[in-house]
Parts: sequence; structure tokens; C-alpha cells
Amino acid sequence: MGLLDDKRSAKQQPDEDLWEGLFGEEELEEPAAKAGEKKGRAKREKRPKQPSKRESKRAAKRASAAATVKKPKRARAKGKGLKPAQLLILLLLGAVLIVVCVVLASMVTTTLPGSPAGDETAAPVAPTDAAPVDAVTPTSAPPTATRTPSPTRTPAPTPTPAPPVATQYDRHISANPDNIEMRLQRGTEYLRLGAYTAALEDFKYARDVEEKLPAAYIGIGWANYQLRDWPAAENAFLMALALTPNSSEAHFGIGMLYYLQGRYREAAREFDQAAEIDPLNAEAEAWLAIASAHLGDAGESMAAAGRAIDLTQDRAIVHIARSWAYRVQSPPDIDAAQSDLLYAQRLDPYNFELLVALARFYTDYRPERIIEAEQLSNYALQWARGDLERARALHALGHVYLEQDRKEEAKKVLAEAADLTTYQGQVLLFGIIEDLNRALAP
Repeated sequence: MGLLDDKRSAKQQPDEDLWEGLFGEEELEEPAAKAGEKKGRAKREKRPKQPSKRESKRAAKRASAAATVKKPKRARAKGKGLKPAQLLILLLLGAVLIVVCVVLASMVTTTLPGSPAGDETAAPVAPTDAAPVDAVTPTSAPPTATRTPSPTRTPAPTPTPAPPVATQYDRHISANPDNIEMRLQRGTEYLRLGAYTAALEDFKYARDVEEKLPAAYIGIGWANYQLRDWPAAENAFLMALALTPNSSEAHFGIGMLYYLQGRYREAAREFDQAAEIDPLNAEAEAWLAIASAHLGDAGESMAAAGRAIDLTQDRAIVHIARSWAYRVQSPPDIDAAQSDLLYAQRLDPYNFELLVALARFYTDYRPERIIEAEQLSNYALQWARGDLERARALHALGHVYLEQDRKEEAKKVLAEAADLTTYQGQVLLFGIIEDLNRALAP
């Protein structure tokens, strides 16, 4: 036993040279008991198992996911200020709000009554019938309170009546009522629009301001012509000729008065003088041809119609005139007369003179087209301006009814035409009384 013990103890004793070479001096100085204790512990502890590559990857993914979840979000620390871009956006929003406020304030200011910031060039407010208000108006009053008029309160001015038809000259005349040129221009515009009474007032005003004004008398003549005061119209035209003997328009006006009364010879003379004074007056030549045709003067009628056609071919009246000239030729050229009327219809299908002339032509020369003549007469009635043109359209329609032996209808329309052209108990329009007597005959 002692020998074995010596051998075991000898085996257990470390080789000092070997330990000194492997671990150095500090390792050799460790107590033997501690070294033995480490050996025993090393034997008892099992060596951990090394994980595979797949498990290592899975573990790494789980670790990264956990780190991502647990990673806290970044929050802006209080008191550190805004970024430059955010500051710029806030500044722009503030500027926009300021501009909007300024615009709204200016709009409210301009809409306030009596505001000095309003448009100084705005038109003045028209006077009304309401009485003027006191200087200070209470903001609220008891429901039963009544306001008594002040003894010093002035009455409201009477409003100026508005013109019957608005024109571009109204404002100028309102500012300067004695402007003669504006009065004449507005009177002419009233004639074109069919406001004959208003036209007469303007022309008379101009005449009162300047008594020796030929244009004013010519205007008075045309206004009275449309208002069927033909004696006054003739006097006005004659007064214009007394002031200006070479007035082509005055001669033409008198010619129309004579023509509608059936005084064809006097009418032809006036139209001839108007054409001599103004050689470019195609309308005067055309009516000279028509009046000469009624007189049966075929040569003068065709010559005047030819001169009118030479001046212009774009007006319906010159073709109507030549149609009349063809009818009085020997023998009459009815086909040529119809051709001229149809050409005029293509030029101006709703011309009043054309509608009446074509209706009378079909009634007298083309009885197979009498139905069309009736339609044309009704069209003329629809397009008539004023009582004079309406009476002429009714006369043409009555003539159609007589040719169809529709006497009751003819009597009705002819009586209406006579009423429209009666002045001081006399029917002015030639031919109505003759046709009315035919309708009244048994």
C-alpha cells in the first residue's frame, strides 16, 4: 500500500518543467487542490452542443426582429424649433391669409353707402318718389312709433320721364338738352324705330332752339307723314324748301304724300326734281318710274327705271320700279315684270314695298296665284310698321278678297284700312274708298 501510494502520488505530481513551459510561472503557483477541483468540474460539465448553420440563421433573424420591435421611435424633442422648410410654409400661409383679409376689407368698404373708396365715375342714382331721410336715423324704433314729416323738409324732385325707346343719344341729351345735332340724330333714330311721336318732339325742340333749320322741318315732315297728319307734313316739307330750295329730301317727301293720295302727276314732278338735285338718288328715280307707270307714260317710266338700275342693282325698289315699267309697255311684258319682282324677292324677301307690290301683281295679272297673293298680303300685314303701312297691307288683302268674291271679309279689312288712314273725316289713302264701295255693292 505504501508503494502504491507513492506511485499514485508520483503520478499526481505535475512535472514542473513541463508546466513551466506550457503555462508559465503563475500557473505553476496555483495550489494543487484548486487544479484538481477544476479537473473534476471539467469532467462533470458536459460540452455544449454546437448549433447547425440553419438554426444559426433563424436565431439571427429572430434577434434582428426583436431588435426592430423593441427599437423606440424617434420623437422630436420639445424646444428644438422647426425645420427651414416648415418655417417657409408657415410664412407663406400667413401671407395668403393677410392678402385675403385685405381684399375682403376693401370689398366691404366699397359696398358701404357713402364710402369714399367707391367708384367716383359711377352713374348717379336716379331720383325716386320717396321723401328724403333725416340726417340721423335711429337704429331701432318702437313698433308703434310714427314719424311726422319735418316742416323744413323739401319735397322730392319729380323724376324725368324715360324716353319711349332707348337710344345711344339719351345720355348726351340729358346732359345737354339744347344740343341740336343730338336732337336731330335721335329724332332720326326714333323714325327708324317707329317711335314717331317721340321723333316729332325732338324735331320740334330743335326747331324751337333754331328756327331756320331745314333739317328740323324735314324731320317734322316725316314724323307727321307717319302719324297721318299729312297737311302738317306737307307744310313742313314746303318750309324746308323755302329755307333750302335745293333740298332733294324735301321734294321726295312731298312726292310720297302726293303718290299715296293718287296725285300721280304731281308726285312724278316732285320725284323728278329730287332726282335732278341729287343724281345719285336711286330711290327718287325708282318712284318716278312707278308714278309715271300709273300715268301710263311708258317711255318716262322705263327711262327712270333704267337710270335707277344703273345706279344700283342691290335694292328691291329699283326692280319693283322696272316691273311697273314693263306692265305699261305696248304690249305689256308681264313675264319680264314678274321676273323683276322675283329677283327683288331674292334680294329682300321681307321688304314691305315688295310684299305689297307682288301681292297686287298676282291679283291683277296672275289670278292662278291668288292664294299666294293672299299669303303675301298677310306677310305685309305682319311686317308693317305703324298705322300707315298696316292700312296699305289691309288694302292689298281687301283687293285679294274682292277678286275671290269674299265680300264680307273684304268689307271688314277695307273698313279697318279706312279707319287707320282717316284724318279730319277724310280717308287719305287713295283707292280704299273705291274698293270699299265694291265690297258694299250687292
